[in-house]
Amino acid sequence: MSYDLYVVRPDIPEDFWDYVCDRDHEERSYDQYGRYFNYTYNLGPFFAAYHVRPSTDLDGKTGGECAELIRQALMSIYLQPLHELRSEYNPRNENGELVDWGSVDGAIKWLERVHDYCREHPDYAVRERS
Repeated sequence: MSYDLYVVRPDIPEDFWDYVCDRDHEERSYDQYGRYFNYTYNLGPFFAAYHVRPSTDLDGKTGGECAELIRQALMSIYLQPLHELRSEYNPRNENGELVDWGSVDGAIKWLERVHDYCREHPDYAVRERS
């Protein structure tokens, strides 16, 4: 499972989002309408610890509000030793082995991309629809 986060122009109906929102990391063809971001639930505890969990902290806010929340989170994250964050939040299976889907490093990069897009589109609506 994953978080499905849309940052979209507020006048676009929800049933059109999949058609007009560019996917994160894809060529920008409809970028003026919105963007779709996706990340694994495995990093939910990491997002929650920094108050930027897509389904509870970002959903329903504007791009400007989310940009500020994410900026504050990233400032706190950058102050932490990365090896400690990895040790605490990188997902592991029931045997304690690291899993291949999701990582603190990937989550930080994802937050940076969401932040940048939200900052560029402060009046867009942010909705999580997983």
